[in-house]
Amino acid sequence: MKENFKIASVIIGTIVGAGLASGQEVLQFFSLYGKKGFIGIIICCIFYIFFLKIIIKLSIKNDLKSYKELTYFILGRKLGALIDFIISFFLFGGNVIMLSGGAALLNEYLNIPKTYAIFIMSLSSFIMAIYSTKGLVKLNSIIVPFSSAIILLIGASVLINNSPQYIYNQIYSSLPIKSNFILSSILYASFNTVSASGVLCPLVHEYKEKKHFISGCTIGSIVLTILVLIINLSIIVYAPKSYYFEIPNLYLSKVSDSLLPPFVSAAILLEMFSTEISDLYSIAKAFQFSFKISYINALIIIILFSIPFAFIGFSNLINILYPAFGAAGILFCAACMVKYDRNL
Repeated sequence: MKENFKIASVIIGTIVGAGLASGQEVLQFFSLYGKKGFIGIIICCIFYIFFLKIIIKLSIKNDLKSYKELTYFILGRKLGALIDFIISFFLFGGNVIMLSGGAALLNEYLNIPKTYAIFIMSLSSFIMAIYSTKGLVKLNSIIVPFSSAIILLIGASVLINNSPQYIYNQIYSSLPIKSNFILSSILYASFNTVSASGVLCPLVHEYKEKKHFISGCTIGSIVLTILVLIINLSIIVYAPKSYYFEIPNLYLSKVSDSLLPPFVSAAILLEMFSTEISDLYSIAKAFQFSFKISYINALIIIILFSIPFAFIGFSNLINILYPAFGAAGILFCAACMVKYDRNL
């Protein structure tokens, strides 16, 4: 059971990231669809369990060592090369986004100059990523419980400070600002599944106890769903004001409990750090097997290339990268399903 939770923590830590920990992803992909957003969250849970199971089975059966090998295996060389480029670009971009965002938080709360903050984040990530699989599992087994506890505390504060009738009325009367919640849910689930595959493939290859992966991913998907449901409920209870904040969870913590904001900021920073290391791990493993270089050298190359891009800015990077990756993610997941059916 302990191994199941280790795998679950890696999946949660990879998917949660700063966007979910801040509440911004939940707002954009679910809350703005009103009460239908809750259905969308359940769709995501089913999607995660179904496709992560497929990715695990394909990786074990065909001894796939990285997301690049998986992409080429399911799509062939030509289309696989295109999707591999998009995935690599997104994972690299995700690493840069977390580097930039983490540095911005250090700058804002500790008054560390942006340049120094970027180098602190880069060096810390490199040191942690050196420990490869063991480091990734250990890090997430610490960060995920802390971040989950903070989200649960936000949810508890919202429930304590509002009557059941008011909460019910807010949910029931919440009007959708966006349409097509199903497409939004699938896009969100697909690019998170691809991000998770970047960690899962090398993890499955290196981990001896492979029997824990499916149950671990199922546990991770369910816990993740509960956390997203709590965030979504909290945002809707304080709507429409909560819709206008860049970090909804920080706003929720301020109106619910004056002691929570510093812990929410810490959780967001730690999740940025965790996601950055997951992305570094994924790309470095792909580089290691593709270019026949050491894992450490791959890490150094990626971090050196990441630092200049980290100065572009957090929000600008998100707007550039996320839409294209969502579309590529749908194609990736569909190809996984087709290949899995043929390999039964």
